[in-house]
Amino acid sequence: MRKLAEYYQEQRNFIAGVILVVLLCGTLFVSYQHKQKAVPSAALTLQAIFNKADGVNVGSSVRLAGKQIGRVVSTELDEFYRVKMTFAFPEYVPLPVDTAAMIETDGLVGNKYIELLAGGDEEFLQNGDEFLYTQDVLLLDQLLERFLGWMRIKKGIVENELLSEGDK
Repeated sequence: MRKLAEYYQEQRNFIAGVILVVLLCGTLFVSYQHKQKAVPSAALTLQAIFNKADGVNVGSSVRLAGKQIGRVVSTELDEFYRVKMTFAFPEYVPLPVDTAAMIETDGLVGNKYIELLAGGDEEFLQNGDEFLYTQDVLLLDQLLERFLGWMRIKKGIVENELLSEGDK
């Protein structure tokens, strides 16, 4: 009787393991499909060149005024080792030719995305055009380095003022 109970317990454990693996594979498949989902029949594709694009990948969103209007569909290096990105928009969005493309972060350490800042020109970007103005990603360590440099300069100015007051 004991062997029969052990057999059924092993069978239940095996079935539970198989169900868990199937569910895990299904979850991974669905999330992969969602991430790789391309914009169907893009009405507009535009390009931008960035010196540094850490964290922006194919599938990252492209937003205008905080609303997603497109996706990054390809990234590649150009001949000067800059990142050339192609954005696709499912419907035509009239963007002035002086529109800027900036890499932004959701929150302090969230996902990276492309934010478009529409310009005021009366001409609009056409399919295949390139953004004239881009702003690279600003990494947290670079921001901290800039702040510390600013503090050192400020400290140097204060020390120089104190030294010049001492000479009087």
